[in-house]
Amino acid sequence: MRILHTLGGPAAFLVLAALPLGTAPYPVRASLGLLVWMAWWWVAEPVHLAVTALLPIVVLSLFNFMPVTAILPAYSEQLVILILGANMLATLWKRWGLDRRIALVSLLGLGTGTRQHLVVWFVIAAILSSVLPNAVVAAAMMPIVLAMLRFVGIEDVGKSAFGSALLIAIAWGTSVGGAGTPLGGAHNLLAVQFIERELVDHEFLFTTWLARVLPVTVLMAIASALFMRYGFAPEMERVEGSRTYFKDQLASLGSLTPPERWGLLFFVTATLLAFTRQFYAALLPGLAPAFVFLSFAVLSFAVRYKGEPLLTWEYAEKHMVWGLIYLFAGGSALGQVLSETGTAKFLAERLIPLASGGGFTAIAVFSLLSFVVTQITSNTATVAIMVPITISTFQSLGLNPIPFVYVVTAAANCGLALPASSAGPAIAAGYGVNLKTMLLRGIWLTAILWMLLVAFGYLAWRFWPGFGVA
Repeated sequence: MRILHTLGGPAAFLVLAALPLGTAPYPVRASLGLLVWMAWWWVAEPVHLAVTALLPIVVLSLFNFMPVTAILPAYSEQLVILILGANMLATLWKRWGLDRRIALVSLLGLGTGTRQHLVVWFVIAAILSSVLPNAVVAAAMMPIVLAMLRFVGIEDVGKSAFGSALLIAIAWGTSVGGAGTPLGGAHNLLAVQFIERELVDHEFLFTTWLARVLPVTVLMAIASALFMRYGFAPEMERVEGSRTYFKDQLASLGSLTPPERWGLLFFVTATLLAFTRQFYAALLPGLAPAFVFLSFAVLSFAVRYKGEPLLTWEYAEKHMVWGLIYLFAGGSALGQVLSETGTAKFLAERLIPLASGGGFTAIAVFSLLSFVVTQITSNTATVAIMVPITISTFQSLGLNPIPFVYVVTAAANCGLALPASSAGPAIAAGYGVNLKTMLLRGIWLTAILWMLLVAFGYLAWRFWPGFGVA
């Protein structure tokens, strides 16, 4: 199967690029082929996701349907720097155990009811993933869950309804909660990039995202938490001793160490500066959020504790999620290819009848497309595919695309059913979660969230003028 998927992607590209497709010119056919190839490899993963993200450079240099130099800046743009800086600070947390301490402190108030566990783990993951990469949150929290499960006698997560549900709660929390702020993941930053590049001539402020997207994120998080409470059937009603376990684990960490204090200070300060940029933008016009995070990341290597840097490059290069950086850049490059070759417009022209002049049908159709795509490929890839098409479609109709971009991006954060959908489900699968449970329950929750998003999106589009502003 790996050989089939490895060869199937490039074969699909060659077929689409070579065969006539109506009136589509060669650049459009080749771009469609690149889209299919990258989507295929992102779904089937015959190679690492980050390797697939490098395909635009390779394919353009070989087949020359667009200058390869046009997409190279996508691999070094500001938002790539932001991901790099935030990733370094998260690695600093990991080095000194601050991520584990924060998770344990957050869980100290947890009771012993299993359903309460599901809701609380989901909520904590959702909150953390709104300002941290999904992969970081899932990677920090799931080992704590597994240790707690082993403490109560659950060794095989896949055979335990409660064990699988706990991992799913964290995975889904990182997905749904990731829409809360632009820092919630590379896909959100990619959507911001498309808005800045295609729709507005000014910097898109983080506070604008909070005002437009956070309300629907909270609604979807509440619906998901209720689903976690009533949609799963753990094999036990109560987990005895979990609160004691958390207390013991926290006590074993001792008091907050100076390196942990530095790590907390750096990340909190960078986050606050990112969200309050409007207050100092005139004074420091070059200090965008990307460079704020990178500045504090550099400080992590310069500040020393007992003669040792808080973060060493040797540790960072081993523990950082490098693939996330390239995945974002590749998604941005793919979106640029679709836009500049006219492929997004070509596809949009065929979607215009579905848009029905805007309104309820358009919101329902485009959000559904985004929901479906994000179940089978990464949320970053979903944004790279759907946002340029959405922008082109509604520009062609003479409508403001911004409300529809918000809706499509929110939907892209709801990859729940399959490991390929986002980092949380992928990491849960790696820890042995019951994939059948995640798929079946994920389909039900996806349907609920789609209906909720359609209702919110239509009402906001119809009655909230500010929803059309970026």
